[in-house]
Amino acid sequence: MIPEGMRDVLPAEAAELHALEELLRARFVAYGYREVRTPVIEFVETLEAAADDAIAGGYRAFDEQGRVLMLRTDMTVPVARLAATRFEDKPLPLRFSYVGSSFRTMTASRAQNGEFLQAGCELIGAGGPQADAEVVALVCDVLAATGLKEYQVSIGTVAFHKALMESLRLPPDQAEAALEALADRDYALLESIIGNADVDEEAQRALQKALQLGGDDDALTQARKLASSAGMEHAVDHLVRVRDLVEDYGFEGVVQLDFGLYPGLSYYTGLILEAYAPGVGLPVVTGGRYDRLLGAFEFDVPGIGFAVALDRLNVALEEARVALPSRDRALAFVGGLDDPAFVTELRRHGWDVVALPSDAASAVAPKLYRDGGQWVLDRGGGQVLRGSLRDLRRALRLS
Repeated sequence: MIPEGMRDVLPAEAAELHALEELLRARFVAYGYREVRTPVIEFVETLEAAADDAIAGGYRAFDEQGRVLMLRTDMTVPVARLAATRFEDKPLPLRFSYVGSSFRTMTASRAQNGEFLQAGCELIGAGGPQADAEVVALVCDVLAATGLKEYQVSIGTVAFHKALMESLRLPPDQAEAALEALADRDYALLESIIGNADVDEEAQRALQKALQLGGDDDALTQARKLASSAGMEHAVDHLVRVRDLVEDYGFEGVVQLDFGLYPGLSYYTGLILEAYAPGVGLPVVTGGRYDRLLGAFEFDVPGIGFAVALDRLNVALEEARVALPSRDRALAFVGGLDDPAFVTELRRHGWDVVALPSDAASAVAPKLYRDGGQWVLDRGGGQVLRGSLRDLRRALRLS
């Protein structure tokens, strides 16, 4: 038995995830993002700095001094803490990447396992559409590099909806509840909150229209019509500029504007992004701008980042029948336990060898075994070599 929300990863899937991690690491490095590793457990005060509801679903523990500890609930906050405490005097911007697990209880994990594996990047100390475009372009690059033929990256902005919400002039408690409903995409609750408040009907209709806007050119036209303030107009122009810059990176037609997009994490302040792939109903990548998060660690600089849900992306690759390059299956050497010198020689020549006893009942190709007076090398797919052990040793050395 294992705790609810946790799972074992078996060898085949572990190999797939490892190959995916290595591919993503290579793309991150290509953009200058250096890998960091943060503790899996943090002081609860560190994670509370994000002021996000996810903290309520964290796994808590206590150290010997009675201080409250927590398994990290996401990766962005620990990386922000690391940047503020270890790199505050370094030139900006900072570019960090990571691969690691985060933990939330099943009720707080939002349709994912209690332990979920992520790989992502954080760009700290850079603002503006150029910085946003680099991050969005890297998301596109990562998904394209996996071999996926079909994927879609959507970008929206917190600023647009917050401006619309402010136009409703709700009391503070109702405004907070409405924003939470919007974050949870509970539109029925949002409609109920607004319907029970004294709200200008025109502003209410504007919000409802904004939530229904898709990603085509007509949506952009409608968003511009709905923009009732300079802040909303700037938010729309910013998204268009980011999309155009991403196209300059070579990803034309991949990014769509989605004015119905709203983040699930409360520390996002500007651009937000989600990426989807066929066969997976939930986003395979999420991210956004968090210009106030670093300030919670007395490092008042902007930031933006994204996280790839590796489990979901792996499912998307399976659905698309995309297989990443991985290490070849190890040679099963029946009798190898009795010939350690030969096993060592094979490994020195780059072969992975599973040494089996001479009476092993079965083994999967590629395999080496003795059949009567001959040795047999079965490579699979009908490729079978027979001969003396010396001949097969030579064949293995040359292959």
